[in-house]
Amino acid sequence: MSFRLSRLMLALAGALALAACEAQPVVQKLPELSFADKRPFQLNVGQLEIVPEYQPTGRKPNVEHLMPLSPENATVRWAQDRLRPMGKSGFARVLIKDAKVVEVTLQTDTGFTGMFKDQQSERYEGSLDVAIQILDERHFPIADVVARANRTHTVAEGATLNERDKVLYDLSEGLIRDIDTQMESLVRTYLSRWVMN
Repeated sequence: MSFRLSRLMLALAGALALAACEAQPVVQKLPELSFADKRPFQLNVGQLEIVPEYQPTGRKPNVEHLMPLSPENATVRWAQDRLRPMGKSGFARVLIKDAKVVEVTLQTDTGFTGMFKDQQSERYEGSLDVAIQILDERHFPIADVVARANRTHTVAEGATLNERDKVLYDLSEGLIRDIDTQMESLVRTYLSRWVMN
């Protein structure tokens, strides 16, 4: 009896050792968001302020807190790369008014035919609302522009964590690049008094 027990223990130990040696999934390295390829706006103001007004809920259906790059963080990076205070007085303020991403569960075919389909199981809906204000020395707003972007991406059922992270990263990057395109025109049109280049 003890011989059988020891063989069983040995087999169990071997199985546990094999499970421990199993390779962990490799976490992908996503690219760092950058706008270094674009010439920054040199603004005739003394300081740049970035103010996140949007307050994430931290719970589903919102998923900004789970993203490898949230729309808010993408906007902060954009503002730091694209807006340069070069003057002696006044302020440029970037207001992040909305930066949410919501996960929507999609209906899938759970029947026999559904087993043979590549179905999308979730949709991520992102919205980004960014304003740039110019303020005088007393912090009084004297000019502003607003850009808004909306995007959606879906993921297939059975998507890996890495695949899901890439979809969410692409969603944030797409939103901020849409904002950048709009701001390129808005700043030069409506804030041209403060643009030095």
